[in-house]
Amino acid sequence: METLTSMRILITNDDGFNADGIKSLKKVALEMSTEENIFVVAPSANQSAKSRSISYKTEFHITKKSDNQYSVDGTPTDCIIFALDHLMKNKKPDLILSGINWGYNLAEDVFYSGTVAAAMEGADRGVLSIALSQAYSGAERGFNPFLFAEKCCSKLCFSIYQNFSLSRKKIALNVNFPANPKKRYPDCIKITPIGRRYDSNFAINLHIKSEKTYMAKIDTVDKNSSSTPEDDYTNCLDGYITVSPISMHIIKERNFRKLKKVQF
Repeated sequence: METLTSMRILITNDDGFNADGIKSLKKVALEMSTEENIFVVAPSANQSAKSRSISYKTEFHITKKSDNQYSVDGTPTDCIIFALDHLMKNKKPDLILSGINWGYNLAEDVFYSGTVAAAMEGADRGVLSIALSQAYSGAERGFNPFLFAEKCCSKLCFSIYQNFSLSRKKIALNVNFPANPKKRYPDCIKITPIGRRYDSNFAINLHIKSEKTYMAKIDTVDKNSSSTPEDDYTNCLDGYITVSPISMHIIKERNFRKLKKVQF
């Protein structure tokens, strides 16, 4: 694989600065560039499912770990804003990589994911951005679940960079690696739309402590399914790397046209 040693790469995630996935992602970045051109700006603690939230009008600490590495007491979006507005203000990154998330971000997950949100913030600020997530089956204990991603992720990201880096459009892509790859790279890649599950992927568990007090916990549901066989959810769970373009264009044209005809 050809590399661009001067390529400036910004890395972030939502699992936290010390997460294993971000360590794997740095290995990936080092196959595309050099140490001095790789910047890591990530939350100091886990920020999963924080979506695109920001620490609005709230002060937060940023700790410099080394010349190119910063830990942020905030959200993934906070990290991107700090990196692009301050750290890399005068010389923007060529590419933003967010992840590698522990667990897939498929279908409606893109609306909740801090990993995807960081990529969206980067794209909206004009930098080609890729969100990267790793599905797991529960059988990964005892070995590195990111090994497959480490082997092929740099090739995938570099191909995306070569094809989209000169585009003037604000581009973000959502990549999910399967728990059990069905084929070898690159035959295992499928370009898919973002899917839609039949049911919400989240449910609440309640424990009634008293007449007026509940303890609540929201978690993912055990079983779910997708509404179409061509989407990211179905294909990633079937063993394929899914690559999906994403954007903040969220107008549903059909409903928009219908709404304009309503007599209020």
